[in-house]
Amino acid sequence: MNPSPAPNFALMSSVDISNFDGTFFTRSSSISEFSFTKTVYEDMITFLNGRGMSSGKDLSSQLLTSSNFGTDWNVGIDKNDKVEISSTHDFKIKFNSSSSIVGNTDVFGIGTSFVNTTGGATIGNPLLSYKVTSLNEWKRGEVISFSYNIEEIGGSSASFVFNFTGGAQDLIVACRSRGNADIDDSSECLESVDITKHPGNDIRWYINNDGKVVCSYITVSNITWNSSAFRNRLGFTGEETVETVNFYSVITASNYCPGVLVPSRPYQNNHLSVENASQSRRSIGGSYVSNYIGTYITSNISFDVDARLDQIDLYRHFTNNFISYISSGERINFYQVLGDSRRSLIEASANAEQPAHDLVYTSSRNGYEGRIRGSLINSNFNLQYPTRLRKRVPVTIRIDHL
Repeated sequence: MNPSPAPNFALMSSVDISNFDGTFFTRSSSISEFSFTKTVYEDMITFLNGRGMSSGKDLSSQLLTSSNFGTDWNVGIDKNDKVEISSTHDFKIKFNSSSSIVGNTDVFGIGTSFVNTTGGATIGNPLLSYKVTSLNEWKRGEVISFSYNIEEIGGSSASFVFNFTGGAQDLIVACRSRGNADIDDSSECLESVDITKHPGNDIRWYINNDGKVVCSYITVSNITWNSSAFRNRLGFTGEETVETVNFYSVITASNYCPGVLVPSRPYQNNHLSVENASQSRRSIGGSYVSNYIGTYITSNISFDVDARLDQIDLYRHFTNNFISYISSGERINFYQVLGDSRRSLIEASANAEQPAHDLVYTSSRNGYEGRIRGSLINSNFNLQYPTRLRKRVPVTIRIDHL
């Protein structure tokens, strides 16, 4: 369960790239409209990285590559929503707080003291005989880097340092290997196309905690934008400066990503309404007959849009680069916890086949965490300031669940 009782949230529209033509951008090779067979994506996360890492870059693969003992490793989320690291060999692990890598954070929630294995794996490969379960909650949000010390217990007493750099959307995406074919997998995305055009290179595309698109890469050339329309759709201006972070080149969009809204404050209200759609007729005898159509659940969300005098200014982003992408009836995703990209699940839907928590679903707070997949059903917004100060504006949106 996310430890914050009032976490920040995000809203994202679907992404349609069918209106862009020609070459989008160039490194040593070009990315164009013909690089994609798919044109409509669930949201910007799906479009950028397909909710997974490229082959060999997911955490389980990187841990195996880093290790000097153990023939198989797995990193994932167990049914209690804790990080589980498992191996073929007995081991212990702790957060390497002395690491000098930039952005080093205890993403797993392990702590600075060694944690020993307890029993065998419960997720991933059940043949892995040893596992460590995190003591604390894992970090929600963008992952920049982390470092852990891992030592073998018994045997040769081997040890190694497991470093992750280059960035990722969140821990869930970092654990997932793109192309796994589950319901959230999108094997074709901007990141996969970019890597296919530049084989052998490590390239990452994701949205950071501010709602801006980030591209990090190593060894491959910098981006030259050929389509200003496509560039603008990602929030880039063409005047960004490439930075170096942990040997990766990193470029961050200057503007908030169109179709993505990340307010600076938690929502104020999030409640459900239910419509039981049916048609009824009275029979001659006085009783009624009913033709049941369906039950439809709606999330009603109230929050403040930041304006010019607030922490950030999202007022014109909302009017020009967010709500303009979501007409009434259009797809929208509501991330109830910023940095947890899994689908929302109610507790009653957890069973032997579907754990309460995994890399696709979370039932934390009985469905009040994870993302709500839906369609926007109101489209008119009066963005009137409640006071004379242009600080923030209250907004209520309604999302019909899919």
